Formats: sequence, C-alpha cells, structure tokens
Amino acid sequence: MLTNAENKATVFDVAKLAGVSIKTVSRVVNRQPHVSAATQARVDDAISTLRYIPSEAARLLAGHRGLKSQ
Repeated sequence: MLTNAENKATVFDVAKLAGVSIKTVSRVVNRQPHVSAATQARVDDAISTLRYIPSEAARLLAGHRGLKSQ
C-alpha cells in the first residue's frame, strides 16, 4: 500500500486506509475544524497503523502556494 520509494506512508496512503480525501487528512493533521469526531478517529487510527509522519519539506512547500515569483 505504501507508495513512495522509501516505503514511508504518505498522506495518500492515510486517506485511502481511512476512506477519506487527502484534504480531510490534512485537516486532521493540522487540527482544523469541520471534521467529525468519527472521521478524526478513523484518520488518527490510519496514521497510527501506517506510522505516518508528515513531511516537513512538503509542509514548507505547501506554505508557499499562491506566492508569485518576482
């Protein structure tokens, strides 16, 4: 099920196992509102099962979305 070359779990793996979208996984990881307790529990269980650790590099890149080069 793990999709990257290093066999580390990805957000896609977590989403698939939990049966949710990657946006929902992101909301749970970032503790954003509008996620039901049941969904949060499924995502947290998938994260634990897969030993998912968010990529700090990916988080930094995602933070720069929408910025235009000058």
